[in-house]
Order: sequence, then C-alpha cells, then structure tokens
Amino acid sequence: MPHPVIVKDDQSKFIFLSDAACELIGVNCDEVYGRTDHDLLPKEEADAIRAMDVHILATGGEELFEEQITGRDGTGRTLVTHKRRIRWLLDGVEVDLIAAELKDVTELRTAERVLRESEEHHRSLIELHPQTPWIASADGEVIEVGSQWTKLSGNPVTEATGRGWIRSVHPDDRDRAERAWREAVRSGQPFDIEFRIRSANCGYRWYRSRAAPRVSENGAIVRWYGLLEDVHERQLALQALRQSEQKLREHRDQLEKLVELRTAEVQQKNAELDRLLQQEREANALQRRFVAMISHEFRTPLAIIDSAAQRLTRTKSAVTSEYLAEKSDQIKGAVARMVELMESILAAGRLQSGTIEITTTETSLSALVLECADKRQQISGTHCFHLDLDNLPDKLDLDPVAFDRVFANLFSNAVKYAPHAPDVYVRGWQENGVAIISVRDGGIGMDADDLPRLFQPYFRARSATGIAGTGIGLNIVKEIVEL
Repeated sequence: MPHPVIVKDDQSKFIFLSDAACELIGVNCDEVYGRTDHDLLPKEEADAIRAMDVHILATGGEELFEEQITGRDGTGRTLVTHKRRIRWLLDGVEVDLIAAELKDVTELRTAERVLRESEEHHRSLIELHPQTPWIASADGEVIEVGSQWTKLSGNPVTEATGRGWIRSVHPDDRDRAERAWREAVRSGQPFDIEFRIRSANCGYRWYRSRAAPRVSENGAIVRWYGLLEDVHERQLALQALRQSEQKLREHRDQLEKLVELRTAEVQQKNAELDRLLQQEREANALQRRFVAMISHEFRTPLAIIDSAAQRLTRTKSAVTSEYLAEKSDQIKGAVARMVELMESILAAGRLQSGTIEITTTETSLSALVLECADKRQQISGTHCFHLDLDNLPDKLDLDPVAFDRVFANLFSNAVKYAPHAPDVYVRGWQENGVAIISVRDGGIGMDADDLPRLFQPYFRARSATGIAGTGIGLNIVKEIVEL
C-alpha cells in the first residue's frame, strides 16, 4: 500500500507495521511488536488513540480523521488516519483487529497554516490600509473591491463590480474617467487618474485611482490590480494654490500695468516738464526780444516828438498854421502810437494774469467797427478802409472796450503790413446765428510754416523783418474773442 499501515489487536497492541509506518514513527518494527501507543507517545495522545480503537471495535464501523502525534524525536506530526475494524482468523480462532492506514500531511498542513497566516496578514494590512484595493479582469470588468468602498461611497461592494463603479463618479468627471480606463485596458499601460466620487453624505470627494496589469509569461494581461486613494484635501489645497497663483499673476499683471502706467505718466510729465522748460526758455527769450523791441518801439515815437519840438523851438521866423498843423500831426501820431503800444502791453499783462474782465452791454457792432476804422484812418492817412457792414445784426451783447482793442489790432496790422497796398476791406455778415467780421489787406502775407504759431505771444513771422511790431497783437485778439 502507498501509505503507512498499522494493525493492532483488540488491546491496541501492535501486531504489524509496514516499513513506511516504522519510518513515519521513527522506530524499528521489531521493537514495537506487542507494545501499545502508551509505550511510544505522550499519555494524552495515547489515550485519545485508545479511545478511538475501542469505539471502532465496539461499533464495527470505520473512521477517517485527522490527529496529532509526537514522534520519538519530539517533533509533531499531522496524520490523516483511516481506521476500521477487521476480522481475522488467527490460530484457527476469528479475532477482531484494528487496521489503520496513515497519511502524513504535516507539510501540507504547515503550508496551509502559513498560507492562512499570510492571507490573514495581508487581509489585515488591506483592511487597515487607508486606500481601497480593487481587482479587474483583463477586459476591464471590476471583479472585486475592498470593503472600504461601502464606507466611502455608502453603496454595497457588489454595486461597484463590472462597470457599476462609474455610476458613483461625478457627472463632470465620468466621461474622462471612462475614456482613460478604456485606453489603459486597450494599451496595457498603467492607469492613473483623479476624479470625484459621490460620498455617503451625498457630497463629492476627490480620489486618485491607480492600477497596473499583471501579465502572464506570454505577455497577456491576466488581472488588473488597483488602489483608490482619497486625495480630497490635497486636491482642495492644489485648487487653493492654483487660485492663489492666479491671483498673484493677476496682481503681478496689475502691478506691471500700474508700473507701465506710472512710468508712462512720469515720462509724459518729464516730457511735459521739458516742453514747459523749453517753452519757458523760449518765452524768456521772446520777452527779452520783446523788451528790446518795445524799447525800440518807444524810442521811435519819442524821437519823432523830440524832433518836432526841436524844430518848433529853432524856428525864428513866423510859424505858419500849416507848419504848426504838420508838426502837431506828427506829435499826435507819435503819441497815439505810444498809447497804442501801452494799451497792448497792459492788455497782454491783464490776459496773462487773468485779471481782465469782460463786461457785455447791448452794442452796435457795425458802429463799433466804423469808429475803429475812422481812428485808424486818422492815424494812417495813406490807407483807405472799405466797409461793408449792412448785413450785421443791429445790436449784440459784447464788451465794446475789449472789441475796440480787437479791431484796433486787426486794422493796425492791415495798415502796417501792407505799406504799398492802401486798400483795406472790412466786411460783416451773419451766419447760423453768428456775427462774422473779415479784415483783408493786400500786404506781404506770411509763410505757411509760420501759420501754426500765428497766435503765440511775442511771435513775429519771418516776413515781418524790418517792420515795427510787438508780436502780441494777434494773441490779444485771440484771447479776447475766446473770452
């Protein structure tokens, strides 16, 4: 027989042991004939064996059971024993014997125990692990999920198998998670993705699902082994960090724009300061030239007055009325020129200081123009003013003193800059509720390049070289009209 065999009599004395049985127990067969288990084993083990023998002899049945024995060397053995009663003719007498077939399963039970302990060990690790393990088939169907699934989702583990797990994924993440899992199953590449899962309290938490395939020797995928890790706090921290970075970027962009704006403002202010400084320099230069010009302008009429007075003084003979009229006209013309200069200077000063006041009253504009033309005609007898003022309104609200200064400057220029063109044309009309006065002469004109600076104070065109003037007349005209 392939397994050890022992035969005992009704007193449990050994009457036969196969070689395999002797090797199993660790004895010489001749040593144990006629002896019992009490001679070989500890009392408790021997008592249990004797009790089973008595039971089988009494019932005539057979038993298959597992028992523990201690060998003579002190090592324990686990045996599967098949024990039964047999009848045997011994010396012509039929007797009852015990036949036992033994199978040593010590190594098998040891291996099973080690395996159970290992399984319990790994199961304990899995149960205590904060992550949720899961297993899927080669085609991507989930076949097993850790018990933590119920705790994190509030759903039974069975509902996560197959493709059921996708129902717990947030609707916004569902398509992305399914596509990633299908691609991993198709390509055999590791699976790693983060998505939200509905929790037991009906909210959603972020989880990271990772899986790697186990392949056979021929390279075919056998199983997928994965873990589900709660990364909700980390995801919230990352989102907060991204939002903070976004705010920092926006703040940085705002600062950069603010710096650019402030830099542009500083550059603009510097440019404006440079312009104002240059303008101030030009104004100072213009004022110096103006002072020199004014001194010259005043010397000319003073020289005329002085010359006329000296001629009158030196005349010894009787002075004719014509002679007196001539010298008187020279003196009056020089005085008028000086008064005109003084009025222009005072008007310019009042305009620059902002102290000029405009007092309007109902006035006839045509009468005012006619009066100004007559004054200029008397001063400049060589020129003729042609007036066309019939189309002006009868009365207007204006400041007659200020406008007297306006027309005095315009008529003075018309005469001064047209020494060889005696005709000055003054026309007035109405247009869209506005009164318009045009003064035209046939004088020297001015270069196109000088036109943009026409109304600047103290500026004189290049064509005016050699002609007396202060350079403030048209500036006064412009300022008064605007006021």
